[in-house]
Amino acid sequence: MKANVRISVMKTDTSKSVMRVKHLVYASLIASMPFLPGNASAQSASAEPTLWGIYGAHNRHDCPVNNRQTAKEVIAISLMDLGPLMEKYGITAIVDMYHSGLEHTFLWVVETTEPHNLEEFSIELGIARWNDLKFVPERTFEDVITDVRMLHGLEDWEPDVTN
Repeated sequence: MKANVRISVMKTDTSKSVMRVKHLVYASLIASMPFLPGNASAQSASAEPTLWGIYGAHNRHDCPVNNRQTAKEVIAISLMDLGPLMEKYGITAIVDMYHSGLEHTFLWVVETTEPHNLEEFSIELGIARWNDLKFVPERTFEDVITDVRMLHGLEDWEPDVTN
């Protein structure tokens, strides 16, 4: 990875200037790392599927537990062959689906090559009718560890686990 870093500091002998330089270097490194989710553009789909979360929240009146019409829609979705719809919108897999009845929320983790199509997928599927939705890039914990080790030069560091 090659990072283009340009640093200009007027006062080089003060700790504030050193901190500014340090922050500029970190910002430049972070901006040049394509594996960080903030640097992945939802508008430029890659051939490689990426993990995305579809977060939904609804009020208690629209909850399938309390609303017969919504319950029918949820049951219908559960029986659908989602393959054609997933293919249409570039979703290669639904990794898992989590729901919290008490919080009236859900998280579906999907792999997609076209994250900008998740909104249309959710509308056509019907979940956008009774949920406020957010689409968020996701990463595995393993990926986070690999990335922070590299970012902080800790590739060979191991914690002292002796008690």
